[in-house]
Amino acid sequence: MARRATAIKQVREGNDGIVLVLDAGGTLVGQWLSLKTDGRVMVEAMNLMGYDALTLGQMDLALGLDVLKERQAEAKFPFLSANVVSVTDKKPFFQPYITLERQGVRIGIIGLSEPQSVQVPGLSDLAMVLNPADAAKQYVAELRDKVDILILLSHLGLEDDKALAQTVPGIDIIVGGKTLQLMRQPEEVGNTLIVQQGYRGEYAGHLKATFDAQGVPNDFSEEIISLTEDYADDEEVAGVVRKWAALYPSPTPPPAPTEPPTQTPTK
Repeated sequence: MARRATAIKQVREGNDGIVLVLDAGGTLVGQWLSLKTDGRVMVEAMNLMGYDALTLGQMDLALGLDVLKERQAEAKFPFLSANVVSVTDKKPFFQPYITLERQGVRIGIIGLSEPQSVQVPGLSDLAMVLNPADAAKQYVAELRDKVDILILLSHLGLEDDKALAQTVPGIDIIVGGKTLQLMRQPEEVGNTLIVQQGYRGEYAGHLKATFDAQGVPNDFSEEIISLTEDYADDEEVAGVVRKWAALYPSPTPPPAPTEPPTQTPTK
């Protein structure tokens, strides 16, 4: 995380355009410290890194709705899920989307959780997970005329993201998760760009994109940022990790780095 913070700072410092820092879910739990702190270490670090939004995946929801509400209260960025709704009134437990304006550009960001999230023990007593395509259609229709750029944070997986882009027009960018793929360039489905970058926090993806007046992407590229020792630790974020590591020393050594797979993009 401390290396990621340094990489994010470098991107911000070297870019005159709009920079968004987004997460497609499965983030709050996984490694030792995130498990022992119920995701608190992740939220503290993400606050320092200036994240703009996180969508909730199945592993995040496994913390339980009460714990997630506590983490949301601590976060300086929204937790999004348009399709995890109450069984009683069918209203979303978390924000379905946010809108923001940067440099005069209106941006909408919608979050979607995977249907398998309903398998989280105890969740079905309180919540149901609506069909992602139905939720996407509802909120894309609600937002499309109000924003210039519409982004979907998806924890559905790459194939489902591609199917969603085909069936729900109007999405400019899908930032995806779950299927743990390192994509060397975006997938293009109609006028939608789909990106996804890796797993275990070892990589960050840097998508650069511009759109014409009709919302069609006319220039884009993607960079895989491998968070190796070439990136120095950000001291603030490293301090957060050290604080929690002192309270919860890990009983096992850290996992070995994962080699990036080769991938031939398809359209």
